[in-house]
Amino acid sequence: MRSHLRWIAPALVLGIAAALRFWALGRPGTLVFDELFYVRDAISQLAHGFPTVWPDDDPSMAGERATAYTDAPANAVHPPLGKWIIGLGVLAFGPGNGWGWRSAGALAGVLAAAVTMRLAWRMSRSLVVACIAGLLLAIDGVHVVLSRVGLLDGPLTLLVVLGALCFWRDIEADGGDAGRGGARGRDGTQGRGGARGRGVAAAEGSAEGAAENSTEGERGTPVPLRWRRPWLLAAAAAFGAATAVKWSGLYPLAAFLILVTMRDLAIRLRGGERRAVRRAAAQAGLTAAIALPTAAVVYLSSWAGWIATSGGWGRGAGPNWFVSLVRSHAEMWSWHSTLSAPHPFRAHPVTWPLALRPTAMYELRWTEGCPWADCVAGISPLPNPLVTWGGAAALLVLGALVARRAWETRRGAPDPLVLVGAFVVLGYLSGWLPWMLTFSRSAVFQFYAVVLTPFSAIALALLLGMLCGVPIRTRAGRAAELGALRDPVTGRALPREPAAYEAGRRSVGVFLAVALVLAVLFFPVWSGMPVAGWFWDAHLWLPGWD
Repeated sequence: MRSHLRWIAPALVLGIAAALRFWALGRPGTLVFDELFYVRDAISQLAHGFPTVWPDDDPSMAGERATAYTDAPANAVHPPLGKWIIGLGVLAFGPGNGWGWRSAGALAGVLAAAVTMRLAWRMSRSLVVACIAGLLLAIDGVHVVLSRVGLLDGPLTLLVVLGALCFWRDIEADGGDAGRGGARGRDGTQGRGGARGRGVAAAEGSAEGAAENSTEGERGTPVPLRWRRPWLLAAAAAFGAATAVKWSGLYPLAAFLILVTMRDLAIRLRGGERRAVRRAAAQAGLTAAIALPTAAVVYLSSWAGWIATSGGWGRGAGPNWFVSLVRSHAEMWSWHSTLSAPHPFRAHPVTWPLALRPTAMYELRWTEGCPWADCVAGISPLPNPLVTWGGAAALLVLGALVARRAWETRRGAPDPLVLVGAFVVLGYLSGWLPWMLTFSRSAVFQFYAVVLTPFSAIALALLLGMLCGVPIRTRAGRAAELGALRDPVTGRALPREPAAYEAGRRSVGVFLAVALVLAVLFFPVWSGMPVAGWFWDAHLWLPGWD
């Protein structure tokens, strides 16, 4: 049964994610919020290779209105890939119904849950942690809503977490948290052996956990430069695609490149390598030479439709498309950097972690024919309170644990929780802090925070898993436990009796059960379901949720 559970449990999580994203996906049958721009751009882009102007701003797509675009080019302010993705659903289900506009985004939401589970499993080697992370994302209100509307942020989230998974695989290929003191082949791949300290064999220096002596792993031996890095190429391609959806996809790419660079420097300094800073700089240059051109090529390829034609906004009829593309990007940058139009639902980034000002995307009230005193149908990315608020708290706790254990192990073998926690926290901060530092643009919205949800889900899953007694295991087999006792010589976590975790397991079970109940109760306001006015008002817990 346990062998089947490894497939059944993730399948159940994905089933929940799919049900919350595909159920009644065509409701409402009109464009909501910024679907007015992105969906219509996607439809006209399918026809022309670039977005074109529509005759009015009526959100109805009934009948001939679904293809009422003109031939005049539209000034689209985001790159094309997100609209190509929306267009896949239009090709499958047609432009005249909500399934056509939203199905690609809903599928991206389910895939994001799958990738999040995979990333959580690679970090922890725990099915429990992986399934909890996937479940938390599946029932996250912000992620559910942004998967059910034809906007760019749902596909962006998938590509960001996919890029993070590829970066983690690149770290694993480099020896994970076990360090890189072991022997390497000439191609820079990790050898099976590895010694830490002066000639001492490290029992866990290889991916298989084998212990072998190696004179090449002695302190001071230079760590070879890595250049065969297929997972880095994959990560760069994913983030290049993310940037081709929204430019904010560049932020996590830059953050993770800095992380792998600093990790490489730390390994070299810890090993006592001569000229460690110089060689780390050389490795950083090599890493950038692999990643940045790959991301640029993927980004540029998303503009193929615009490049291959002569009618796009700013394209012109001349052969020098590159000059036209640069000018078009300058116009896009100017628009984004000066956007300050007042909006009733704009939200300062400081409010994003707690979702204090959700972006209401659709609301319709009526009394005639209503079985209650009044009826409401709305779509608002109200958070699942336990998931969103618990995730914010988990990130703070995880950050504190990382800082403490990094200090405690500064002269010994690295704690796997340090790298895992730093990776998750950095993933979250890379999608949040840049907006905190953006002063030239005041018009920002809560739904931008959807790219943060996979990382807060993983952070919360890691802590809930450790409360259940689930260790964080690495490829080398080392483990970290929350509050675990440690051997004073080796620094290894000492196992506790299973009964010590019984209360934690019960608490986690109750937490997840309540979170599921809240998802059921909030789903009507996430999905445009007609409800009584009092039911809608009962979900407005905070003043900013109106």
